Amino acid sequence: MEIAGYKSLPSHFGQLTESIFDSYSIYTLNIPSDIIDKYLPNKLRAFASHTLKNLAKCYFFYSKPIIYASRSQVSGYTEPLSYSTSLGDLVEDLFSNNNPKLRYNFLVSDNCLVFARIPRVRHVTYHLLCKHITLSNRSTDVRFAGEFWRDEFNNFLLNNNSGTYRPSDTLIEQAVKLFNHCMAKLKFQGISFQISSLPSTRRRVIIKIKRKRPIKT
Repeated sequence: MEIAGYKSLPSHFGQLTESIFDSYSIYTLNIPSDIIDKYLPNKLRAFASHTLKNLAKCYFFYSKPIIYASRSQVSGYTEPLSYSTSLGDLVEDLFSNNNPKLRYNFLVSDNCLVFARIPRVRHVTYHLLCKHITLSNRSTDVRFAGEFWRDEFNNFLLNNNSGTYRPSDTLIEQAVKLFNHCMAKLKFQGISFQISSLPSTRRRVIIKIKRKRPIKT
């Protein structure tokens, strides 16, 4: 599928945080709404469960002012993506360094696919920027949200890991069908986030320390 989309460029503030922490880009790829409706016809509600945690996220941590501040890292300027490159080629190129720990947050709305790399450094402003609620700009028409990546066996995978939109496991198969319609050669597979989630940084450090400890006999 040929690309019709763009890459968001950093604002002056974004260039500053980028120079301190890491580079980032938000990709927006236009997909005909009839194709999205075919595979993912239903809208997902953000913070659907009215728990105290979700209410705090909705009205404070991911409120409109916070989302606005987070999105200030990208300017109103964009870089068009080449029409001569397919969506599959773009995604394959993003994983060309064969790093299985590299992941992208993504969401599917009524007419586009939006994704951004998940940072692996303590970059608070960018962590907020790549959250699904920020990528959607609090849209009320999100059909799916999760992560995609390439594992150590060169398989392309996606999951439903989104604390904001909580797509059910039953929607994963439909999201995979949409991805494979748009990127047939990559042959995406789906997996529940409960199985595929990476351990936290703290947990990975603890595991490494335990592995290095000598076994008492």
